[in-house]
Amino acid sequence: MKHLLKVLFIFILILTSCQKKITETDVTADFKAVEQVVQHVFDDIWSAKKAELLTKYHTEDFILLEHGEVWTNDTIANWCERAKKRDQGIKRINSFDFFEAKREGNRIWMAYHNYATIKKDTLQRNLQWLESIVAIKKDSVWKLEMMHSTRVNR
Repeated sequence: MKHLLKVLFIFILILTSCQKKITETDVTADFKAVEQVVQHVFDDIWSAKKAELLTKYHTEDFILLEHGEVWTNDTIANWCERAKKRDQGIKRINSFDFFEAKREGNRIWMAYHNYATIKKDTLQRNLQWLESIVAIKKDSVWKLEMMHSTRVNR
């Protein structure tokens, strides 16, 4: 019995020492990494309309809840192609105000205000959305799994 208790104690000791402790620094770094993913999604996909980068930032089963519609990666890729044709000369500048973030294991949830300045020639339009995302970390890479977007009237 003593031998069994010793083995059990050693096993528990080894198990607890092998587990990676997630520090506050790790969490802060992961929040910043996910904020950067959001920035890149809007700069590369919604501004530059580079549909080929969807798989870099989104999971395969990504969904966007966009003002009562469900968009998938295919929906967004189609939007990019149509927008490239119609939006000649339009520049979109994105900025964000992240105000809430929570982490649970390899999943992060964030809420933020999304601001876009749309410019063409001398015309300018400012838009705003209230959004949330869910990001997952797989193979050391953060990707968006879901986004929910609601327009804010200014």
